[in-house]
Amino acid sequence: MYRPLVTLSGVLFAASLLALSALTACGHATPISSAATPTATPVVPSVTAEFAIPTSSAGVTALTIGGNGSIWFTEGSADKIGQLETAGTVVDYPLPTANAMPDDLVAAPDGNLWFTEFNGNKIGKINTSGTTIVEYPLPTPGSEPEGLALGSDGALWFTEAGTSKIGRITTSGTITEYAIPTANADPTSIAAGSDGALWFTERATAKLGRISTAGTVSEYALAAGSEPTSILSGADGALWFLEQGTNKIGRMLTNGTGLTEKTLGVALGSSPTIGAIAQGADSNFYFTDIVGNKIGQYLSNGGGLSEYSIPTAASSPLALAIGPDQRIYFSESAGNKIGQLSYF
Repeated sequence: MYRPLVTLSGVLFAASLLALSALTACGHATPISSAATPTATPVVPSVTAEFAIPTSSAGVTALTIGGNGSIWFTEGSADKIGQLETAGTVVDYPLPTANAMPDDLVAAPDGNLWFTEFNGNKIGKINTSGTTIVEYPLPTPGSEPEGLALGSDGALWFTEAGTSKIGRITTSGTITEYAIPTANADPTSIAAGSDGALWFTERATAKLGRISTAGTVSEYALAAGSEPTSILSGADGALWFLEQGTNKIGRMLTNGTGLTEKTLGVALGSSPTIGAIAQGADSNFYFTDIVGNKIGQYLSNGGGLSEYSIPTAASSPLALAIGPDQRIYFSESAGNKIGQLSYF
């Protein structure tokens, strides 16, 4: 089983990248312009483009920005890495390992896109031309690597959902693993915190975890049954995360205090109804409403919730990230598309 994750490199690198601009709903693009800047006058957000993925039933689980300014994504059901190029075309690249189930991905300082292989039990990397893919087997069998983030030490850090560990891999391929104190924690999403540590969600045990770059792990309890997932470091320096078990958005300071949890107003279902979270250039938070077939907006000042419909019916939006043009890009798992939401 793999779950949608958010990646943060789009937020970190967006200011320095060329942008996608004025994309139309049929998936074509006008010439590339400089990165867009949100206007002072608010507009009603809407889905302004959808891009078809050439591989059927691709199962996109994560998106991020590559060093070449394109949107890159994992195709968990097709064992491929995809790229939405700045011209608006979509290409994808098969992985060497069959049934690898690539899950999360992030851009690294070495110029490559790094990704986790949930079933393949490997960490992989691909260059931005798509010509070179390298895979690194993990030392622990059945580790189920899932979330991935770039640490303040320049290494890639990842969650091992199957073994309750946090892994670290350098860009030269050296791997280290650290045990989480709580057994069967099901660590999922991971993000670099403003304190220099890595923070992760423990979905099965309702906790947030923190691991320093030296490997020291701390844990912080949340409400029982909250099932935290999809974590990021907000513009305010705090940790923000989704709770799939209660359909809430949570916030915690990096010293482990100040926990708040706000109901998103999305109805609970028998399966997860909210997927991934990202913070826009307007400081508000955006998330995928899987069952509602919408992109949700939660005002960062606590001012309320709005949701915006996706044109493709029953598209099952999952992954979500900020693009190089500061717009929201999201995957449509059932619709087999990459969508774009404009909010300025």
